[in-house]
Amino acid sequence: MPPAVTAPNLLLAALGQLLAVATIARVCRLRARRVALAVLIADVIIALLLLALDAVLGPVNRGSHARRVVVIGMHLSLAAAIPWAVWSTALSRVAGRRMISAAALLSAFTATGLILPGLWPSSSLRPAEVSRVSVPVKGLPAALDGMRIVVVGDMHLGDRITLPRARARLLPLRDLQADVVIFLGDLSGGNRSLIAPGAELLDELAPRSRRFFVVGNHEQWIDEELARDEMRRHGFTPLVDGNQRLRIRGADLWVAGVEFTYAWEDHLPRALRGVPASAPLVLFSHTPDVVGNPLAQRADLIVSGHTHGGQVVLPFLGPLACSSSYGPKYASGLFAVGRSWLFVTRGVGDSLTPRLYCPPEIAVLELHPG
Repeated sequence: MPPAVTAPNLLLAALGQLLAVATIARVCRLRARRVALAVLIADVIIALLLLALDAVLGPVNRGSHARRVVVIGMHLSLAAAIPWAVWSTALSRVAGRRMISAAALLSAFTATGLILPGLWPSSSLRPAEVSRVSVPVKGLPAALDGMRIVVVGDMHLGDRITLPRARARLLPLRDLQADVVIFLGDLSGGNRSLIAPGAELLDELAPRSRRFFVVGNHEQWIDEELARDEMRRHGFTPLVDGNQRLRIRGADLWVAGVEFTYAWEDHLPRALRGVPASAPLVLFSHTPDVVGNPLAQRADLIVSGHTHGGQVVLPFLGPLACSSSYGPKYASGLFAVGRSWLFVTRGVGDSLTPRLYCPPEIAVLELHPG
């Protein structure tokens, strides 16, 4: 899951509020205790209102990009308007109308401490965070204990992500060991000419192991055939409604992949055709929405991306919106869904907005007998 607000962030926000309280008390010649009490009450009211806002707007988003933009816009505008209104009311009652402008000071210090550190990982040329996740798989042969699947998704070249920035984020790939590497789609955000450079970059940095690729929605929108050809040319086998048996350390593991779709009834049967009923199976899908189909429960592990972890994550509230029919429920991380495990990566690219408290991610899944 996206990291929580860190202690330094909270310290900066607290110091900002203390400075604002001291300033208001000194200028208005009020007792600091009185001002601090008003600010504390205002903070509690703001927190409750923001939680209510999240509860109301959370169910609104169900996958479409238009809804996602609306939900994020409403969240951010109301998340700014609510503190302003509450602080202005509280300070006007304590210090009078002439100090309402201090609400801006209080808001600015608090926002600086909490928000700006959350933007830093995606606004700089920093490597993606490497997440290491242990997954218990029922029936996994003892020989496959500790096998690693390196997961990369959603590069989105051209959507605020230049090739130098993509290279910086993907550099940790060079030092990873893997039995399987999967790229979960969306090489480019919308530029056909960036598909080939993206595939070349992955080929250069990804571990030399069994490499696979599933089709994302952006490949379908731009040029799916070109994406398949380029990824195949650079050593990634497309899994388009198909599967393969892998022989690893003397044991069998099956991998299957479905292209981006919501018509799972048409695609999953083809993807799983021929897989033995008792064989350990990993299913790759660009979107986690595949878990809604009962056939997906045949897989011991489902690996997906597409959500970007929500991309905009507010402190204490979580993801504002998510490109999934489940909303933010499966934004990122490891989930138990029925008899299967679902892992959703935050991906390495951005789309629409900068990331906030949702750093780019390369995941290493380590499988163990469960």
